[in-house]
Amino acid sequence: MSEFKNFLKSGHAPTLFASFLYFDFCFAVWVLNGAMAPFISEAFNLSPAQKGFMISVPILAGAVMRFPLGVLAQYIGRKNAALVEMGLIVIAMIYGYMFVDSYNDVLRMGILLGIAGASFGVALSLGSGWFPAKYKGLAMGIAGAGNSGTALAVLFAPPLAARYGWQNVYGFAAVTMIIPFIVMAVFAKEPPDREHQTLKEHISCLFEKDGWVFNFVYIITFGGFIGLSSFLPTYFYDQFGVSKIEAGQLTMLAALMGSGLRVVGGYVSDRKGGITTLGYVFGIVIATLLFTGLQTSVLWATIGFMLCFAALGAGNGAVFQLVPLRWPKTTAIAGSMIGEIGALGGGIIPNAMGISKQYTGTYFYGFSLFCALAVFAFLILYLAQRKWTKTWVDKGGLARVKINESIIISNVVGLDQVADNLAAVSVYKNIIYPVGNSQLAEKGAEVASKICKMSGAQLTLLYVEEKWQGAGSLATDSSGWQQIREAWIKEGQVILERETERFKKLEVTNLKIELRHGNVAKEVIASARENEADMIILTSHQTSPLGELLMGSRTFDIFKEATCPIIRIVR
Repeated sequence: MSEFKNFLKSGHAPTLFASFLYFDFCFAVWVLNGAMAPFISEAFNLSPAQKGFMISVPILAGAVMRFPLGVLAQYIGRKNAALVEMGLIVIAMIYGYMFVDSYNDVLRMGILLGIAGASFGVALSLGSGWFPAKYKGLAMGIAGAGNSGTALAVLFAPPLAARYGWQNVYGFAAVTMIIPFIVMAVFAKEPPDREHQTLKEHISCLFEKDGWVFNFVYIITFGGFIGLSSFLPTYFYDQFGVSKIEAGQLTMLAALMGSGLRVVGGYVSDRKGGITTLGYVFGIVIATLLFTGLQTSVLWATIGFMLCFAALGAGNGAVFQLVPLRWPKTTAIAGSMIGEIGALGGGIIPNAMGISKQYTGTYFYGFSLFCALAVFAFLILYLAQRKWTKTWVDKGGLARVKINESIIISNVVGLDQVADNLAAVSVYKNIIYPVGNSQLAEKGAEVASKICKMSGAQLTLLYVEEKWQGAGSLATDSSGWQQIREAWIKEGQVILERETERFKKLEVTNLKIELRHGNVAKEVIASARENEADMIILTSHQTSPLGELLMGSRTFDIFKEATCPIIRIVR
């Protein structure tokens, strides 16, 4: 429990909750046609292939719309993009309530439902954007648990459709979308990890091999989840002869397992590694799908689906523990890209199931096709991870927690890139930042605040009063000298107060101030050791090689004695 509290304190919990709620309601809307498929199919006397195609349309439309929304989020912010999307969803639901009266209308409505499916990349990036690298998997798992909206849809849509008519369910959905809209508008805050980049930089991950490895993996984990959860009401209703409402309830049991285990998948991946977690996921998914496809018992089929969905949910959490480690600066875009391809893969299942049933009289070959794709995706992951663990991630998919260089020296130019890289791969807990009257104080504060907010570290603002020691034998215990010393101490307190206000304006709240006396270099080192610092951030003027050789630089003295990495900000 204490670790979970530390997790919440390391980021912005209200934004994470708002992201979860936003994703949850969007997901419920996205799968509405799947949840009501038995009613729609009966109304228009649809063939198995028509059922599969109808269910796949919202999935495919949502996949196509994700990437544009992710790009938009980079320009107007993820919070604003989410609000725009929810407004469009309300309009789409009103359209469905008023104008959907035929099978072709249902297909057109499926395209509009895809607006809700576009929420994926924005929701996860918004929810996790405030959290450090070591908690990214858990934060994305919690935000991504909003796919429990599937359970909401299959639980509430069938009873409402049975009582009021399936067209009226669109109207109910329009009203409920107001809830996440208000929560997002009031409580969410745009994360600090937003970067202004060109469109070319945004889409660069589209042309990388790693991106396509993630795409294939996500076709199985998320494509399997959305495809199966959309088709299961139809499957239970046709295969086992249960009622339309019972079909929704059985689907809900499986969907809840997938949603809940997404959080667990992110949590386990933070500790065991996303690659290791995915290895187990693929094994369970392949085994349970083959087992379920052969079942004639509704009980054993339900149990099999629950186990399969649990693995798929954990796999989704594992994938998005790895994504921000691979693309720390463009997580929203990468997430949208991967989510888009993954959701496109989700369209395979309803169509494969419908075609298999129509032409062979059984759904088994639809299951078999997806299992073959899972084996293929696993082999690609196995081959790719051998390179990954040598470049950007540790063994098993764990976040890298060590910096290769023990001392980092950087010019002001390009320092933002250094800060981003450090914040993305590190798990700092304590950072020492000596303050004074440096001309680089503003730049130093900017870099320190960025790293602290991204890593969740405590920032110690340190001021060393060295003038008394510098006075040497001139200083006495006289009242005059005591007044001078008090003035020097007061000067240090004023500087600390000024810097504290600066960091509060930069939204750094985990602050500690420390006033020490003596030699600057020795006191900085002493403070770093006492606070068990993971990093020291220094602002200083560039010194000559001769000056450092003659030990004339305080900064160089700190370099010699420090046992933790140092960022040195110089002109």
